[in-house]
Amino acid sequence: MFFLKKRIRKGICMLLAGMLLAVCCAAAPAGSAVAADASVLPMYRRAVDFPAGDLSRLAQVIRRAQCGEPITIGFLGGSITEGHGADNIQDCYVSQVYKWWCGAFPQAEITVVNAGIGGTSSYLGVHRVDTELLVHQPDLVFIEFAVNDTFTEFCMNSYENLIRKVLMADSSPALVLLFAANADGNSSQSVEAALGQYYELPMISYGNAVIPEVAAGSFLWHEIAEDTVHPNNMGHSIFASLITTFLEDVCARIDQITVRPERLQGYELPNPVTPQIYQDAHIENAATITPLAMTGYGIYDFNYHFTDNWYSMEDGSFLSFSVEASNIGVIYQRTVEGTFGQYDVYVDGVYVKTLDGNYVEFYGTETEAEALYASPDGSTAAHVVTIVRNPQSANVDFVLIGLLLS
Repeated sequence: MFFLKKRIRKGICMLLAGMLLAVCCAAAPAGSAVAADASVLPMYRRAVDFPAGDLSRLAQVIRRAQCGEPITIGFLGGSITEGHGADNIQDCYVSQVYKWWCGAFPQAEITVVNAGIGGTSSYLGVHRVDTELLVHQPDLVFIEFAVNDTFTEFCMNSYENLIRKVLMADSSPALVLLFAANADGNSSQSVEAALGQYYELPMISYGNAVIPEVAAGSFLWHEIAEDTVHPNNMGHSIFASLITTFLEDVCARIDQITVRPERLQGYELPNPVTPQIYQDAHIENAATITPLAMTGYGIYDFNYHFTDNWYSMEDGSFLSFSVEASNIGVIYQRTVEGTFGQYDVYVDGVYVKTLDGNYVEFYGTETEAEALYASPDGSTAAHVVTIVRNPQSANVDFVLIGLLLS
């Protein structure tokens, strides 16, 4: 992941993101069935139809922006947050929300950190949130993983651990949960919203907004999306409008919002719903861990989101690591080209699974994260992780991005 900054002299708006986010908001095409304000408010009402979240931290952020103080806003999510589906990065919803902040508070220095990575879930998110987002001391964080997480206890666990990590961060950020959706309305929203309600968080659902409109024939899914998942320019504009309408609503009633001091810095979180096994979750790569043994691998910056990858290009490639952990996972690169190999993973000499460097999709590559081992009693111990080419693999190429440890 790399970062760029853009300064705008009037009000000095800064943009820090994985790519340059220009500040032009995409306009709705003339005559579009979903154009402009007529449809925004009904969709907005459905989008925020959740138990009211606590606004103490968000109100404090807005008051600081009104006073001209610098504000850092973070986005963590998958491909929709990264900007997929939009024609240009300035058309994605993150850019448009950034533009709103710059326009609403021209006297403030606004920084946006976009930590979206396509194809990733909250499992990888909880391992990278410290180094890719929280290190920037955000004042406000948006999380979007509803289409990549699944209806499983595993994802519920990683998602709750992620929520708690953000809420307990040193900068005490406000947190808003975002829920995207597939064309059939499928997502993990119900599981994530239940956790959001438990932690009294504000929530915004793109799925709740647009799926009923599609069902009613107000517009077709392909008018707002490039495929079954990713919003196009129009879809990103709708998503952004839902978020900015929510922010405008908070601004309009800022003086009526009661700030609960116990929800601010040093907030004591309620008891967790799931085991808290990822609070020290992190990623180890070729810059931070030395293999016990390595044959046939070189070190490259193969993945543009993550540097210092191990890249196998030879027959007989072999990697082995010694780690101290209670939970172990792996992150690796996959491609649609069919040119990567299959590699077997062993933990303490016991076969765990085979990692396939190929996948079936329309285009591109993806970053895949998979769990390998979880301590039965939660204890931390020394383990040996070994990765070796599967004897049946026709190809040798393989990219190991890193180990996921907690």
